[in-house]
Amino acid sequence: MAQALATVSPTLPAEISSTLQAWAIEAREALSANTQRAYAIDSKAFADWAAPLGLATLPAAPATVAAFLRAQAEGKAVATVRRRAATIARMHRAAGLPNPCEHELVRLALKGIARNRGTDQRQAAPLTERDAVTIRAHLTDSSRDLRDLALLLVGRDLLARASELVAIGAEDLERLEYGMLANVRRRKTSTEARPYFVGPEATAALSAWLERSGIKAGAVFCSVTKGGRATGKPLTTRDVRRILKARAVNARLGHAATISGHSLRVGMAQDLVAADLDVGSVMQAGGWSTPRMVARYTERISAKRGAVAKYYGRG
Repeated sequence: MAQALATVSPTLPAEISSTLQAWAIEAREALSANTQRAYAIDSKAFADWAAPLGLATLPAAPATVAAFLRAQAEGKAVATVRRRAATIARMHRAAGLPNPCEHELVRLALKGIARNRGTDQRQAAPLTERDAVTIRAHLTDSSRDLRDLALLLVGRDLLARASELVAIGAEDLERLEYGMLANVRRRKTSTEARPYFVGPEATAALSAWLERSGIKAGAVFCSVTKGGRATGKPLTTRDVRRILKARAVNARLGHAATISGHSLRVGMAQDLVAADLDVGSVMQAGGWSTPRMVARYTERISAKRGAVAKYYGRG
């Protein structure tokens, strides 16, 4: 990542370049791989745009950043444009330079982009508890079905992203009297593993799969041969998306077409809020540092419980 960040301005003064390099070394240990990858991609996009125009990127003038973000908005989602801005801000802080993204020009540019393009993002369809029950009714006792049921139920209890789910190893599990603890690395926010609770039903499903597969170490969720033998080869995030979508289609779920690797996370968040769990508890369960994504995932539930809904539902 140090090289990627350094390319944004190859003629940096020695002091700034040294500061940036030192930050990059520390960032490799402190930041998740996904975050580092995003910084590298965003930095390169900024450098590639600015170089032909002869514009400096580090330090960057507010007008330069604003123009870059408007150019990006022509082909990128609003969320991507905002991430580009966040990366530029982080680059400047890392180099000990004033942050151009705090300037009113950049703030106005971002607001204008959001207003013109809209801020709605496509959200993965949820896999709720009701959906899980429906899917389970269509499963058999085959090894593949046992694995997929465990994948579904454990993924929901952990509010797991696909990348987090496939990274779980047998050594990450701790059995309890009434469930299980699974050490999960929330890859978007931290490289450190933390224990998260897995309920009795998901624990039973996972135990059945582990017993059938004979997995004692390594990846819990791995591929299965046609003969039902666990290969030990971890599933990929693409495999998780494919499995969830296929199971939803097989169960004839109406929203099967929009199921993704995020559907487990979205569905459980909605179920927790519907069960009147407080936002803080939901944030802890999903590893969120702010309530923004919880609110976004559960906005339909909130609307159904809003003042107008209560008004018309009064006795």
